Amino acid sequence: MQSEGDSRRKRPKKKGNRFMRNAKGFAKQGIFGRGTHIDDEQFNYFINILDAMKVGFEDVEERVIMANNVFEQTHDQEIHLASNQIVSKALESLVGFVDDVQLERFFSKFGDNLRPMCSDRFASHVLQKMLEIAFLRGVGKSAVQDTSDAASANKRAKPDAAQEEEEYNLQADFTEDHREKCRQFVLRISKFMLNNLEDFVWDACASHIMRTAILCLVGMHVPKIAFEKGGTEIAKHRKMYSVPDEWQEVMKEFPQRLEMWPQFGDFPYQDHSSSLLGVICLALSVVDKSMLKHFAKKILTIGLLKSNEEEEQKMELDTKIEIKDEDDDDEKKDKVAIDAEADTENKQEEPKLPKVFHHQSSVILLETIMSVAGAKLLIQLYAMLFCNRIGYLARQPGTNFSVQRLLQHIKEVPDFESVFTELQPHVEELLKMGYTGVVSALSAACLRLATKQSQMIAALQSALHVSGDKEKSKLFLTCLIKLKPFEVVTSDESAFVHLHGSLITQHLLQFNKPIFLVNCILDLPATQLAQVFNTPNGSHIVDAFMQSKFIGEKSRERLIRQLDGFYVDLAITRHGSRVFEQCFKAAQDAQKLRMAKELFSKANMLKGSPHGRIIYTKYRLDTYKLSPTQWQESLSKHLDVEQPKETKRKTAKTAADAFKDILS
Repeated sequence: MQSEGDSRRKRPKKKGNRFMRNAKGFAKQGIFGRGTHIDDEQFNYFINILDAMKVGFEDVEERVIMANNVFEQTHDQEIHLASNQIVSKALESLVGFVDDVQLERFFSKFGDNLRPMCSDRFASHVLQKMLEIAFLRGVGKSAVQDTSDAASANKRAKPDAAQEEEEYNLQADFTEDHREKCRQFVLRISKFMLNNLEDFVWDACASHIMRTAILCLVGMHVPKIAFEKGGTEIAKHRKMYSVPDEWQEVMKEFPQRLEMWPQFGDFPYQDHSSSLLGVICLALSVVDKSMLKHFAKKILTIGLLKSNEEEEQKMELDTKIEIKDEDDDDEKKDKVAIDAEADTENKQEEPKLPKVFHHQSSVILLETIMSVAGAKLLIQLYAMLFCNRIGYLARQPGTNFSVQRLLQHIKEVPDFESVFTELQPHVEELLKMGYTGVVSALSAACLRLATKQSQMIAALQSALHVSGDKEKSKLFLTCLIKLKPFEVVTSDESAFVHLHGSLITQHLLQFNKPIFLVNCILDLPATQLAQVFNTPNGSHIVDAFMQSKFIGEKSRERLIRQLDGFYVDLAITRHGSRVFEQCFKAAQDAQKLRMAKELFSKANMLKGSPHGRIIYTKYRLDTYKLSPTQWQESLSKHLDVEQPKETKRKTAKTAADAFKDILS
């Protein structure tokens, strides 16, 4: 499918632990890191710094003190040390916590040697990180835009190093003069990159700095962490800041210059230039939608729609050579004829694909463009690249992700219906091949666009071999959560719940008419239900069941009653305790009393589990024995107090608005 490298997406290897082990091993041979040479004493100092950082710090102050001490050791050797592999990693990890004097010193030293620093495979990492820190300090906390949705989606219980670094640089009390110098540094590096596009577009080191500069110019912050890649996750883990208009104008010059190049059509097929185009599209989606539309159309027409002529010519040449060599042998002639016939059948089945689908770099760029494209551009992308090819692309290892991305972002119902019509006959084959993400994305699109929902359920029933038979239909839920056909599920007694099986089930429960699946859940034995709900993936099915607008109160009550006798088993496990909370929240008062009675009857068992103890404390079961009625009244007040302050503020504001006329 792809002509360059393996078509399958490879997971990035974790380099952190291996790096330290290898560095110490090479030091015994007298090799103190790659790049510029450092002596034994310097190596030991910086390797000890890296070891200390690996252990961690109690607070930010310790990290600031260490950062300033380390940077003091680099006086008059900034460029030399930053070009060493070991020192580069230490400087990159600590530059976010240095004081203004140290950072400005590095601004000056690197500024005098920008060209070699941009192309140095170790110093370039330090320069890229300095650019990020200069951006954060330059814009300040007041420039943070409202990203509450993104923040809540990526919420962490404890802030990591990147979050601590970001908070420090935004909130620390730096002088306005230092912040201005940081802004000037961002602009200087960005303009330097712009003026040296020809040299840096294909440079493995400088292209990363260029991408960071482009994101900074539009106010998009994506933290750089040593040995970790951003990749296609940039759009998910980003924060937005307000930036000067001058910065945005400089950024717009990048696409304006690049699209004039004669090599522009080849950009999507080379890793560094393809990634650069993707970042430019992300940046334009923030500052100029019309320019994004124009730029993406140019990428589509000049680059992505190219035919794969070179590959086809090579295949034709190979075929001619084979036929010529086997001209005199009758048996081989027959074999060639059979092979040629088989190839003809395969060619008839395989549609002629544009070049974009033969290279991983261009496929990833296409996915990025789809994630930021408007409705009209998406229609064009679908019509020119995907139409009448969806079924084939969904079954290929390198392109099924593109089909998923199309399904996630498609906005027009008629276009989606065309996609559904093409994919529907292939649902069973996709499940067999393991490309379950496509089926999950298809069901999610049916839910989002509120169309083809009954056909989706019918397609799944047919694919899992449970349609047309009442007895088989009862096992639809079991087949669906495992994504295995009826014949396999009958002999499978495991509690396994497939991730995509759980997601598809959640989508179906939120469809306009989920009654068939609801009945399948309610007809399942309580033992099996509790077993499913006690798994990481299965527990979320209850969330969808309780929150669906199209499932009635009676069905919810029936499910809650059905789990009677299993609430203790659920409450003492990590995932089951979530299920208990959802059921308790949706239960009527009488049912809540029965659930509390069941838990209290096995209080010792409940308190013996860490998750059970949380449930015991949260629902105040120690007071239940005194008076169940008073317990219920006090519990409702107690749970109200635990509501987030933001929710309370919103509620208070709404109430005030509601009674505004009366109060005035």
